[in-house]
Amino acid sequence: MDNAVDHRCWRDWFSGTRMNLEVNVIDGLVAVDGKAVWRAGAPDAQSAEGRPVRCLDLSAKLVIDARDGRAPAAAVLFDEEDFPESILTTQMVKRFARKTGVEPEMIALSRAVARFTWGEVVFHVDPKQGDLSIEVRER
Repeated sequence: MDNAVDHRCWRDWFSGTRMNLEVNVIDGLVAVDGKAVWRAGAPDAQSAEGRPVRCLDLSAKLVIDARDGRAPAAAVLFDEEDFPESILTTQMVKRFARKTGVEPEMIALSRAVARFTWGEVVFHVDPKQGDLSIEVRER
């Protein structure tokens, strides 16, 4: 996988096909079908909204937020809803831990974080609506 951000993949952004999304926790990289779309420390991130993806074997939408005045971040908004006793019991957290070997730390019943040298991966569940999300961001 190339570590440079590849903006050519945006041309297919609204094709409707669900592509595989990977979070490389070693390098701080988010890739869609092997092409980097966000990287910690990359100054050239471009905003994008609503790309259908599969992440951790769950259907979701990818949003890249690169607005001025804010450090760029990648958010994964899952289609599935869950009303867990704890964020640590959700499928997204369990699958992330199994795939990466990194156990996120619970910071509230609805939030957990996995910290890395390049930034962090934050897991969130809305306790009222059951919405699940992951945010990949620099520190």
